[in-house]
This record gives sequence, structure tokens and C-alpha cells, in this order.
Amino acid sequence: MVGLLGGGLLSLLIINTTLAAGSYQISDLQQSAAAQSQQIATLSQQVASDRSDTIIEQRALQLGMVQQPLSSYVDLQTGRITSQPTTDLGIPVERGWVP
Repeated sequence: MVGLLGGGLLSLLIINTTLAAGSYQISDLQQSAAAQSQQIATLSQQVASDRSDTIIEQRALQLGMVQQPLSSYVDLQTGRITSQPTTDLGIPVERGWVP
């Protein structure tokens, strides 16, 4: 009888220890998931702000890119390419070019 009671208590102790270890693992995984969710939210906000036209323009200028002074259009009926000087401020127009 004492052996049966001792075996039962030992089994209960092993089960309790195993469940406690699983509980710590679950807690760690939940904290990791929360941190990763926060990181995803931060990165999503950064991507949304980096998609704005002004940010793209600023980064392009930092890379040394310039706006093209002429706007070209293709007439799909004739296949002819026509160009017009841009009217944007700060963009030089080529000398001697007549539309």
C-alpha cells in the first residue's frame, strides 16, 4: 500500500514538473510573439511612410538622381514621339529646343 502511494506521489511530481516546464516554454513563446508583432507593426509603419512621394524624391536626390527636363509622349495612332519642356521650377530646359 505504501509503495502504491509512493509511486502515485512520484508520478504526480513528474507530471507537475513536466507541466511547469511546458508552462515556462509557453510563456517565453508568448513574449516572443508579442515582440515580433510589435516589430511587424513598426516595420509596417516605416514602409507606409517610405512610400510617400516626398520621401522617395528626397532619397532620389540624395542618390544624385535628377528630374528629366523633357516629358516625352508617344502618339499611339501615329507612333510619333513628341516632347514638351517641363514647367516645374528648378528643372533646366535645354537651350535651342522648340516644341
